[in-house]
Amino acid sequence: MKKTTLVLICFIIATFSNYAQTESKKTKDKIVTFGFRTGYEFQTSESNLNYQLKLPYIGILSDISLSKKWSFQLELNLRSEKREERFSNDFKQSYNELYLTGPILLKYHITNDFKIYTGTQVLSASLINDISGLKKWNGIIGAEYNLSGKLFIEACFRHGFEERKSTNNFRDNRISFGIGYKF
Repeated sequence: MKKTTLVLICFIIATFSNYAQTESKKTKDKIVTFGFRTGYEFQTSESNLNYQLKLPYIGILSDISLSKKWSFQLELNLRSEKREERFSNDFKQSYNELYLTGPILLKYHITNDFKIYTGTQVLSASLINDISGLKKWNGIIGAEYNLSGKLFIEACFRHGFEERKSTNNFRDNRISFGIGYKF
């Protein structure tokens, strides 16, 4: 938990120090843009752990411009799930989970309104009821479309890279659809 707290503090410090440097620039010249997002995730892989998403994910983001065509996006998302584990004797055990995730994405701007991105999730911490042995290292690929100067929609696919080592480990593949707003 100390590592999670340290990563979170570093993320916040880096984000706000970049914001302070760009605050005096005009809005269209901003190097760092902040925003929030929300949406739903759907599990696409089979496992003995059955997920039922209880709430949409919500999160904050900072989009750091690297050039006219490239940007770097840091996110901090909160996701709530109900996890049900099924055993061979038809016994079921339920867990309520609350996850804090931190994806890092590299975006390519095809046009001003359409962007594609790829990245990985560097932080996945269960805030309650952590299941021992469950790791979430994911690769992410997705697309974002700006509806207006500030409002956007997105779709992405997350592929879990962990291997099945026991009955509780599995590849966690998900599709998500969301909407967001950038300041």
